[in-house]
Amino acid sequence: MNKRLAIITLVVSALFASTNTAQADAQSDYQLALVQYKSALANWIIAVKAEQENFKTAMQNWNAEVKAAEQARKDIAAKFKVDADAIKERTAAAVTAAATAKEKKAANAAGKIELDLVIAARNVALESLVKPGIKPTKPTPVPAPTPPAKPAKSVKPIKPSKKPVVTKSPTN
Repeated sequence: MNKRLAIITLVVSALFASTNTAQADAQSDYQLALVQYKSALANWIIAVKAEQENFKTAMQNWNAEVKAAEQARKDIAAKFKVDADAIKERTAAAVTAAATAKEKKAANAAGKIELDLVIAARNVALESLVKPGIKPTKPTPVPAPTPPAKPAKSVKPIKPSKKPVVTKSPTN
């Protein structure tokens, strides 16, 4: 009797000890995976912030280039307008001062040639402008690391209920 009791006790303790050890191993594996996940998540956050900062800097530089190119274009256009207006005034004054139709025609032709030279100079200046590069594209986010799966809890044995099982009586 004592031997049986001792064997039963050993078997039961061995069963519980092995499940506790397995559960402890699963729990420690989960803890290790959780630490690795937190480290990967921290690295991912740093990488995403760095990408965002790089994009922000690239956009600021690109915007500055666009504004500089636009300002240069406006300066060229303003200079052309002043020059063209001056040519038109000189041509109008020369045509008014001309006595004959031949002189008026010559003044108009000279004004047109001078205006064509100013237009050509404007076009050369516009072509020599530095064009801003391609607009930076927004970085595509790298997928975040996935968290580890929690270990399954050990299943507790179900106790039989104390209620009697109700079955239909054959007389119904």
